[in-house]
Amino acid sequence: MHIIPVTSLEDHELEPYRTLRARTQHWKEGYCVTEGEKAVRALLASQLTVHSLLLTESWLRHLEAELQSERFVDTKAFVATDELMEGIVGFSLHKSLLAMGMVPVNPTLEQLHERSGGAALHVALEGIADAENMGMILRNCAAFGVRSMIVGADSSSPWMRRSIRVSLGNVFAMTIHHADNLLETLQRCREEFGWHVVGTTPRGGKPRIDRVDAERPRHICLLFGSEAHGLTDAALAHCDSRFSIPMRNDVDSINVANAVAVTLYEATRSSGQFLFPQK
Repeated sequence: MHIIPVTSLEDHELEPYRTLRARTQHWKEGYCVTEGEKAVRALLASQLTVHSLLLTESWLRHLEAELQSERFVDTKAFVATDELMEGIVGFSLHKSLLAMGMVPVNPTLEQLHERSGGAALHVALEGIADAENMGMILRNCAAFGVRSMIVGADSSSPWMRRSIRVSLGNVFAMTIHHADNLLETLQRCREEFGWHVVGTTPRGGKPRIDRVDAERPRHICLLFGSEAHGLTDAALAHCDSRFSIPMRNDVDSINVANAVAVTLYEATRSSGQFLFPQK
């Protein structure tokens, strides 16, 4: 590891850390900024390349054991004072500890299918706009053992700073495929790999996800739509079945991240293929 003391944040190598408020080109250019202890530790424990860290001397000492790993031999640690760190937007969130990792190469659909063995749960997203919703969805997917996520071009990136923070770093362990055309991608998964695509909708779907024949294990992909309008008609037309969460008191719908959690529980409970092992 290369330890570099800094007395100013104007160094061009620190530009990603100075612009936390927005700058979506970060992930488009292949890197992501991570903030806070939980997310940074998750990045360090992952297989992603860690380009650099920006932190205080006390954090450097605190992370000394993790940073001794051979995989950090080329990583740069920019060490700044607390006063400098307080000048970065989001101080209450990053707490003087940030890191920059390299976004993984987009996996192929064959890799999503083949790495999962006989059957697996997948999640696909159409039009998810809010970065915090994306982060909560990532955390839910990790909690329920989702093998991969397919994110359409009209959705917020899972690699945005807020998404990573809200996911508590679970994004780093998730296999994520960015689809230029989500519906064509889902159609290919159905035709070539035999995936069963379940569309989620506030109305018109079954109140359960039917059990899949255990003798013919299939991959199940749960498809979720935008916060404002849900799935488009075109997306629903690409689904093999539809699922609606039963709701009372004339409530039309719930937050999409909450809907993901409820649907994943139903899928693991009822399908028979994805139940958690008994202790």
